[in-house]
Amino acid sequence: MQEMNSSLCLKLLENSPSFIIIFDKEQSICWLNQSFCDFVGVERERVIGQSAAEAKEPCLKQVLNGEVRIELFAGLLDKWIELQDVMIINGCLPGEETEQELKVCYYADASKKIQTEKQLAQLESTLVHKMSHDPVTGMLNELSMIQTLNLEVSRSRRYNNPLSLILMNVDYQEPADSIAPEKKEQIRLMISQLLKDQMRWADIVGHLENIDFVLLLPETDAESAKILVQKLKNNINNAAPDTINISYGISQWSKGDDVQLFLEYAAKDLV
Repeated sequence: MQEMNSSLCLKLLENSPSFIIIFDKEQSICWLNQSFCDFVGVERERVIGQSAAEAKEPCLKQVLNGEVRIELFAGLLDKWIELQDVMIINGCLPGEETEQELKVCYYADASKKIQTEKQLAQLESTLVHKMSHDPVTGMLNELSMIQTLNLEVSRSRRYNNPLSLILMNVDYQEPADSIAPEKKEQIRLMISQLLKDQMRWADIVGHLENIDFVLLLPETDAESAKILVQKLKNNINNAAPDTINISYGISQWSKGDDVQLFLEYAAKDLV
């Protein structure tokens, strides 16, 4: 009866939904259940006795190095295991009679949990982007643009770096109320794409309530901003001849200027 109970217990451990790995005092694998072997795709006989230095399978190396979350077949399958619990016990391994100190690690299939976490993170990132960006052009919206202006002005104040600002307003050749909203969106999208093509990765594009496009140029003086404006004029005129006129205003941040003054100087220059 005792032998049958032991056999039953071992069968239950072998097929447990938890992945069980037992380590000896040298941190080598001395037993693992069939559930783990099936999930990971390893043969028990090949891995028994392996240490971190000897393990060839990346996932076993991570297990032996004590990592809590382990991605299986990184980049190929979305399969993960996660450490749930660790117990230190004195006991005998199957087929042995001498007790020894053993570390028992319990892992679980964390694939669905981590997939859910990734999806939630993606949704959060998408929501944050939608809340901070214009839905048509992808530019920063007014709130985000003001926050960015404050941040860049503070940085220039701290390090005395050049910082320039370009304001752009779109004037239509025909009365604005006679132009379909879809056409206005197409023009805004076209201009925003031209801006992205002409600007550096560090430059920032957004809009404000009464300003169609705001270009914030870190590490840039007014003369360089004027050169950029000339390039933009040429490109926009080529892309939309006889359709729109663009007014430009330029200012360079000066010591003592706050964001309001910085914007006002550029707005006065809008021509």
